[in-house]
Amino acid sequence: MDDRKSEAEKKRRGQTSEVVRMFYLILQIGLTMLVAIFMFIGIGWAVDHFCGTNLMVWFIIAGVLSGFRAAYILIRKFTGL
Repeated sequence: MDDRKSEAEKKRRGQTSEVVRMFYLILQIGLTMLVAIFMFIGIGWAVDHFCGTNLMVWFIIAGVLSGFRAAYILIRKFTGL
């Protein structure tokens, strides 16, 4: 009887651990995307402000693309592919 309880407890802990890992992955992906996008927005604003150009849209697109790339790399490392 105690063996069954301990096995069930180990299984439940394993599932909880997996949920925590997935939550951590989602949080990490979100932060990675935000940092990349806001970094490129800042660079785009600086270029527009100091050079008098109108390139902000291109920097936002570059930020989104770099955020997706960083998230893809993060997922590959996390899943071990």
